[in-house]
Amino acid sequence: MPDVPFCEIRMIRTASSGLRPYLLVQGVPVILANLWAEDLLHRSRLNTVENYLRDIAIAYEWALSRGSPLEAKLERLAVFSSAELTSLAERLCSTKRGAGASQSTCTRRLEAVKSFIDFSFEHYVELNRLGLLEQSQAEKNKAKNLRNLQKKITKIAYQSEPPLPATPLDSGGQALFKGVLSPDDFRNPFQSKQIQARNYCLFLVMLETLARRGEVVLIELDDVDLGPSPTIRIKRPSDINRERRLDGASLKTRGRIVPITASVAAVLNEYISDHRPKLIKPKRPCTALFVSSRDGRRLSARTVNTILRTVAASLGLPNFSTRIHPHGLRATGANIARKKFEKKWRQQH
Repeated sequence: MPDVPFCEIRMIRTASSGLRPYLLVQGVPVILANLWAEDLLHRSRLNTVENYLRDIAIAYEWALSRGSPLEAKLERLAVFSSAELTSLAERLCSTKRGAGASQSTCTRRLEAVKSFIDFSFEHYVELNRLGLLEQSQAEKNKAKNLRNLQKKITKIAYQSEPPLPATPLDSGGQALFKGVLSPDDFRNPFQSKQIQARNYCLFLVMLETLARRGEVVLIELDDVDLGPSPTIRIKRPSDINRERRLDGASLKTRGRIVPITASVAAVLNEYISDHRPKLIKPKRPCTALFVSSRDGRRLSARTVNTILRTVAASLGLPNFSTRIHPHGLRATGANIARKKFEKKWRQQH
């Protein structure tokens, strides 16, 4: 079987519209999908358009794997066969690993593809200057495609298992998770002292600052103030940050300065002074607070998930059944902050 051309989303700066996502096949921007994305940018947020474009990339790869480029199919304003729509629906409702995607993911991908097909038909009707009868037939074909695809995706989506919620940790779960992540704990699944120290700091910072995974990996060394009143600055992402995000991290922060406890500041100071320098590669200086042990560069957002998943797996289901996720840690941190506030309020009143 021949290799399927590689599709990717790349953030590119243009003189007319600034920074925006482009869909590329084998490094070359495709026309139709990028026209559609340009149109979407007039009424949708940048990260929404980027996510939709990733969904359309799945449809492009599906079509290319069948030897039938998607744009050529849409240009004919034709009706997709039932077999084609079934195959497309199955691909849209699957993860990269072949597992079933969540219902919410299936729904979002359906909305993206429906919007793209609608735009494509309108584009080619106008481009080809079709007469009224031809326009009417094209509209019927489009409606049939959308109706049948929705039926097939809805059927598959409702057969999938609903995802487990990202549950906040209770006090026992927090103590257990924190204990396992502590450097030198015999249960810690990570071998390197430097990685243990980094992961422990990552966990504590996410709890105290309520940072999203896409925010915590963007923290720089100069964002950390370990003075008498220690703080961490969560900056609003710049265009440069957006250009460099290759892992799909959502960057939706307004920026803030968050106080941290003296105990967390002490742990961070030890990590920055003793452990982080050993993770940095001499020829690749990096200003990120949390760096990868593999290449010494900024830790990716996906690695945050991997770290949490590895720790949760090491605990085993009998002792720890809560699904660990960055959003769950954020909710856990919010619960801790709320309880501290309520305790302080009761003491003052």
